[in-house]
Amino acid sequence: MARLSRQEIIDPNEPTVVHVINRTVRRCFLMGDDPLTGQNFDHRKQWIEALLERFAAYFGIELLCYSILSNHYHL
Repeated sequence: MARLSRQEIIDPNEPTVVHVINRTVRRCFLMGDDPLTGQNFDHRKQWIEALLERFAAYFGIELLCYSILSNHYHL
């Protein structure tokens, strides 16, 4: 059975707390050292943090907390 769409679950007139997860695919890394190539991607954390702050302001949401890991993040 298919899940309900967010439009059917979330009432836009009511404050809601939502947990969002996003993962990378195909052994890609957001941050840390890639063991295969030896590249370090730690510089991306500042990029992601700046984008989160900017998008929260644009979309009028309050970002309560976040966690950025090597291959996924939680908001």
